[in-house]
Amino acid sequence: MKKFALFTALLSLGFAVTAQTLNVQSAMTDLKRGYLKKAKTSIDKACEHPDTKDDAKTWYYAGLIYSRIGNEAGNSKSKNKDIDPEWAEKAYNAALRCKELDKTGEYDLKYIFGMIGTDYYNKSIPLFNEGKYQEALNLSDKAVMVFNNSGDKDQANEALFIAGYCCQMLKDNDGVKKYYGPLVRKSTFSKEFKARMPHVYQVMYGVYIEAKDTANVVKTAERYTKAMPEDPQANIMLANAYVWMGNTKKGMELADKAVEESKNDQPKYVKILCAAAGIHEMAGDYATAEQMYKTSSELEANQFEANYGMGSMMNNRAADKSDAINKMVEAGSFSDEDQAVMDKLTEERNEYLRKAIPYLTSAIAYIDSLDPEAAGQYRPQLHGCLKALNACYIALEMYDQSKPIKARIEQLEKGN
Repeated sequence: MKKFALFTALLSLGFAVTAQTLNVQSAMTDLKRGYLKKAKTSIDKACEHPDTKDDAKTWYYAGLIYSRIGNEAGNSKSKNKDIDPEWAEKAYNAALRCKELDKTGEYDLKYIFGMIGTDYYNKSIPLFNEGKYQEALNLSDKAVMVFNNSGDKDQANEALFIAGYCCQMLKDNDGVKKYYGPLVRKSTFSKEFKARMPHVYQVMYGVYIEAKDTANVVKTAERYTKAMPEDPQANIMLANAYVWMGNTKKGMELADKAVEESKNDQPKYVKILCAAAGIHEMAGDYATAEQMYKTSSELEANQFEANYGMGSMMNNRAADKSDAINKMVEAGSFSDEDQAVMDKLTEERNEYLRKAIPYLTSAIAYIDSLDPEAAGQYRPQLHGCLKALNACYIALEMYDQSKPIKARIEQLEKGN
């Protein structure tokens, strides 16, 4: 977030020296001289005095004074750093009161709102990083309101992003829609903020998928492709939407288009290949999916996506065989001929499981090779890989191999 420069060009407004306006004049003079404690005392009196409490000018200076107090609060060497820890709330209330009373639009409140919004936003970030998502949400929500009042759209976007991310971590889908919805509906962003938008589109897409909200699933993907046509991930999302709706042909076409568009950017190409492979797998085109995963692995052997994708696909194909076996058992199909079919299905299932093991093992090894902070980002994927690998070992009766994997799963689920 940008920092606001110190406000130095105060309006030179004239006052008649009367008992009613003396406190406002004193506050203005002390503010210009940097005597913030005196200025605060005078303006607090003016905000309560019956002859000045309904004057927009009074509240304008109250907002300025408390904003300057906030500016000093960030300076550990300043003698004014501890004047009022609640300066942001008081400055905000003052600015809102000024806006309410200022019928002609005489007072420019951008500096005041900017100082307040920046303070709320800056305080929300460390709370978010510490996992205190509700506290971070409370502050980022306030920042959204303040920046909306200031008309600073770029800063409001930043605050909306953090608020939505907090809701995501709190598993509050309604909150995600509240904060990310306005971002998805926008078509232009600053260059810096645009890099955050793929996350926003992907999270909103997932929320609508979970709610089985077909119209918004498609709308979100289409808005992504319209706002960021240069991003192959947009076509991947739209491809997913089409496959989800049953239009597998269109889905595969868009996936292939994304692959083609990313060919000149190898790091992106490697990942898009895996995403497109997932589309082809969902469409039942396993041969193409496998080839895409293998191409990705050839270009970058040490990665998570291709290994996990292949391992997951082999597990899914094994599950299909298990489902077929279970249906035969439920139907009471126990003739010699039926048994031969089940034996064949069992062998095919086990072959897929055996193929899945090295891919899942490689995916786990990749996560284990990362530094602790980076590995922490893969915690959900690690849990999924370990459970899938353990299921393979159990199904194949490889119990000795299962024991250490099961121990890791238990350790992970305990939060260690």
